[in-house]
Order: sequence, then C-alpha cells, then structure tokens
Amino acid sequence: MLKLSTKSSYGLRACLTLARANQRLSSSEIAERDGIPKRYLEQILSALRQSGLVESTRGAQGGYSLSRPPREITIAQLVESVEGELPPILCTNPGLRSDNCRTESECDCRELCHELESSMTRVLGGTTLADILKQSDNTLNNQDTKSLTSTTTGDAHDGGGNRIVSLASSISENNKR
Repeated sequence: MLKLSTKSSYGLRACLTLARANQRLSSSEIAERDGIPKRYLEQILSALRQSGLVESTRGAQGGYSLSRPPREITIAQLVESVEGELPPILCTNPGLRSDNCRTESECDCRELCHELESSMTRVLGGTTLADILKQSDNTLNNQDTKSLTSTTTGDAHDGGGNRIVSLASSISENNKR
C-alpha cells in the first residue's frame, strides 16, 4: 500500500493550513495548529520555500504563505519539494530489481508496476491543494448535514453507504480541528 512519508504528510498539512489561513502564519502557529514538531516543520518549510511553493517574510508581521493560489499547487509538486523526485516502483527501475527478478519479457508483474507508477503520477500530478480543500469542505458539510439530520430524526445512518473518505481529506479534516 502506498503511504505518504511523514515529511510529505506534514508538508501537505502545513500547505493546507496556509491555504485556509489566507494570511501569513509563523512556523510556531503552523506547528501548533497541525501538531507538527516545530524544528521538523522548519526543515520542511525551508524545502517548500526553496522550491517556490511557499514564501517567507521576516519581521514582526512575517511568516509563511503560499506563493501561488492553491489551485496552482499539485500534490506531486509538494511531495517532490520535500522528498526529491518521486521514486520509481520496484521493477520499473532496473536498479531496484532484486536478484530473483526475471527478465523483462518473463515478468508477470512488470505491467502492473508500470500501471501503478503511471496511476500514482497521474493522481498526484492531477490533484491540487484546492481539490483537497474542496473535497474536505464537502465532507465536513455532509457531516454537518448528517449530524443535523440525525439530531432531528434520531437516525445517524445516512442510508447511502457513502463512508469512503480519501487520505487527503482525512489529513485536511484533521487540520481544521
């Protein structure tokens, strides 16, 4: 299962917080809001600044802000900023193949690895901070509506079976708390 590293997850959470704040925030404010160790966050913010995704301003009114609108920052850009180039999936890179890997023509899993890598690249490159914020807002609005409905009708079940929440929405929702 694909899992975002702690560094990428913290970077995503920090950028979502900056997008929501719509103003400069100090690293201390971001760390407190997101529950991220301040020193680690400062390293991540430095990488995001160097890649041009966030801006920093010094002084009493200083802090960090996004350098572009959330709709212009993809998750792939963010992950690559803090991690470096996205690593290839196993057999798509000859240097990562194990000694017991068969040749390219005999490998039953090679196509799957290529498809996984292509899908991951497409999803991360096609998803922006704005997409996550919108999805998170929709999820929260639906939860608020369900809470109101269950309070007035006594029924906490939504009947639609719609209980899947993406990783990004979960991270974003945690940031709002």
